[in-house]
Amino acid sequence: MNGQRFISTPVPAAPQPCSPWLRLAHDFPVEDSVRLFAQPCLGDHALHYFREGSGSYELRGETVPIRPGMLFFVRPGEGYRFTLDPGVRVRMYNLHFDLRENERSYRPFPVPPEACRNQEKYPETLPPYQQLANRPAYEQCFLRLIDAASRIGVEAELERKSELLKLFAVLHRNLSLSPGRATGEFHRRAVEAAIAELSKHLSGNLRISELASRVGVSRALLCRIFREATGESIQRYFVERKLQAAKSDLLYSRLEIKEIAAKYGFADVPHFTRRFRQITGTTPGQIRKK
Repeated sequence: MNGQRFISTPVPAAPQPCSPWLRLAHDFPVEDSVRLFAQPCLGDHALHYFREGSGSYELRGETVPIRPGMLFFVRPGEGYRFTLDPGVRVRMYNLHFDLRENERSYRPFPVPPEACRNQEKYPETLPPYQQLANRPAYEQCFLRLIDAASRIGVEAELERKSELLKLFAVLHRNLSLSPGRATGEFHRRAVEAAIAELSKHLSGNLRISELASRVGVSRALLCRIFREATGESIQRYFVERKLQAAKSDLLYSRLEIKEIAAKYGFADVPHFTRRFRQITGTTPGQIRKK
């Protein structure tokens, strides 16, 4: 008996009646010509994960900023709409599934909206959106899913179910990872207000103490809940948004590079070029040549 373990699992606090059927796994690099997506009513479950990109996502009456590592969970009967920033590289990992496999699961994709009336929905234990702290765990699950989706047979079907369940576990684990997320309505709205203020001041500089004053929280609290909600510091997020806007100008305007540098509050062209390379891995001049 030495070394043996005998464990009887406890009664679950929130039963998860899942035998999921994967309808679609989609590795989705978004074309520059298409930047607006909308679906008034979904017939199945969808997970929209943004590996890269920025913009805004509307779900359940809320508008949430899109950042790398953001995941949105749309349930049957819900609609969504998202707009992607111009000139920004976007890559999504999309999944569609039924919570329980049934005879309707084998019908072709896309699922008609009226099918939502017969769909069981994933419990509200998972929120409609979250910022993933452990992005590699989710991405690895997705890549295994897309591999299993390309194969047929009982083994592949069981792998798809298994990987979907592992993916759900990743999402639940993310809710309790340390450092935690910004929780509560007040903290969430404070972060959203801070992001809105930063977006208004891309052409200049905004001190964190002033930003905190405008939002109505202390500097220390704002720094903490902002990082918890976005996975980034306020300074880095602000610079990234400036450079995203500057990149759009480089691609689509006739402004000179020195004018773009001044427009977004950089001291001079060398300073602009250095920060641009640090964040994007390329230079303004290389973007302008495209």
